[in-house]
Amino acid sequence: MDSNTRVNGIGALLVILGIIIILVPWIIFPVCEMEGLYVQAVSGMQFPMPCGWSARADSGIGALIVVAGGLLIARNTPETRQAVGVFSIALGALVILFPTVLIGMCKLATHPCRTMTLPVLELLGVMVILIGGYLVWKRE
Repeated sequence: MDSNTRVNGIGALLVILGIIIILVPWIIFPVCEMEGLYVQAVSGMQFPMPCGWSARADSGIGALIVVAGGLLIARNTPETRQAVGVFSIALGALVILFPTVLIGMCKLATHPCRTMTLPVLELLGVMVILIGGYLVWKRE
């Protein structure tokens, strides 16, 4: 397999991972908001739980990962590979940090966001980081 084919495959993999990151909190392993769980204020207004805000943030990050993969497919140069690699490492870290540290998830360990959504997002974030590390390390 030549270098261009391999890099195009990696770009396609990033696109697929980005799409999966977008879909995980809303369709594949829905967060509490999709299960009808909301925070109710004293005034009676309902707001999304923290997992809903994390899902929104991770969906945006997933879209950026799709763009990074598309850029890698469209322009396969060493500079692009390096830039997409660094960008992917940062985006993969954000996929993990939004639900764990920056925004968080619901506090109850039994909520669907804690049992399914969070572990899958962490795994996907690690995969994006590893792909980014490979692109930075790759010398061709």
